[in-house]
Amino acid sequence: MHGFLIAGTNSGCGKTTVTIGLMALLKSHGHKIAPFKTGPDYIDPLFHSEVLETPSYNLDSYMLSEQTIGHLFIKHCKDKDIAIVEGVMGMYDGMGKNATGSSYEVSQLLNLPVILVVSCKGLYQSVSAIVRGFSKLKSDANVKGVILNNVASDEYYQFLKTIVERDCNISCLGYVPTDKYFALESRHLGLIQAEEVNDLSKKVEKLTQTLAKTIDTKKLLEISKLKTIESTNFTIPNIDLSSLHIGVAHDKAFRFYYKDNLELLEELGARLHYFSPLKSTQIPQKCNCLYLGGGYPEVFIEELSANKGLLKNIKQVVVAGMPVYAECGGLMYLADKIIALDGTSHQMTGVFNAAVQMTKRLQRFGYAQVNYNGTQANCHEFHRSEIVNETSEPNYTLEFELNKPEKQKEWQCGLMQNNCLAGYAHVHFYSNFQFFKQIVKLWKQAII
Repeated sequence: MHGFLIAGTNSGCGKTTVTIGLMALLKSHGHKIAPFKTGPDYIDPLFHSEVLETPSYNLDSYMLSEQTIGHLFIKHCKDKDIAIVEGVMGMYDGMGKNATGSSYEVSQLLNLPVILVVSCKGLYQSVSAIVRGFSKLKSDANVKGVILNNVASDEYYQFLKTIVERDCNISCLGYVPTDKYFALESRHLGLIQAEEVNDLSKKVEKLTQTLAKTIDTKKLLEISKLKTIESTNFTIPNIDLSSLHIGVAHDKAFRFYYKDNLELLEELGARLHYFSPLKSTQIPQKCNCLYLGGGYPEVFIEELSANKGLLKNIKQVVVAGMPVYAECGGLMYLADKIIALDGTSHQMTGVFNAAVQMTKRLQRFGYAQVNYNGTQANCHEFHRSEIVNETSEPNYTLEFELNKPEKQKEWQCGLMQNNCLAGYAHVHFYSNFQFFKQIVKLWKQAII
């Protein structure tokens, strides 16, 4: 078994481009890849899945315990040859003074060698200083290789390779040439989703062909040989969900789900029925509860608003008592309307008699703790919108108490009406199974 973590010097240095390029290249050599993403991000795993045609999983060391991360890593590496973990932000960036959730922390938990991505744009010999700084900041950093991005020519790379290996005693494994075609577009909450990149397959094909000439895969595999991975003692809750037929909103407007959440539901017996808020005229007939994840409803606001039949259908089933659990984009969809930055209003389901106002700046960003019905889970928020009460008599209560770790910040969320609960918090079900059981209790309390 081989495995490594791809870390970067900073956000935007090219981690995702290098990651999907290596995944595609190693896949083309016949290797079976187990893809992972450090942190809470939903978008990068979608790129991994698109390239490899296999699920990618999040390993978040704030939301998940060390034992849980080890269990999920081993579980998803089964029958695979190479584990590739894409890091988050800069290698040492995380929450608070201890940088909780950083790429460095995850590499330590899993004892993975680190491949550092460095963008060479605007640099020359200073590249060596950057590599040395990242590799020596921590005595156990375990940086075993470097891939250089934005390299103008092979001659330039050979020069940089010579000084990096001389000054840092770390192998240069290759480079990505300067080419705007390889760039991945961004929007307000991160990269454009893989599904929305029209020429992604062509980009990946060209990137793979290029890296086949510029990356030393033999050396990469030599330094990423792992010891035998042993299974851990880990059990999931003994809950029978065979009575649940969960309707899952799933299209380009709603794609933000942790894959482990969906698989856990199925492992416990639930049947998942996917539908599209953009195109479906009603929820699947077998559904007796709903799971509305996050996404980009504000980007597809006109299409969502135009699908009047489904908007009406969802409001009807919620009023009738169907249980619903919704996160972030799902909360926005359940509001009366979404108000765009230009001031235009777009009708949503109207389950809650409140509006969602889009904002230019992030309203909540980062890790938090959410308390609901006597249980607590670590979670993550990341949104550019806020709830606007348009009446003095809201038809919902607030059930979530949230706080920011290491900071004196507290707030409420978790709108609830009948059996419908919706909040901005993104929760990994493996974070706290007691919290997960509260969601299950919600789904099961009004089964038709």
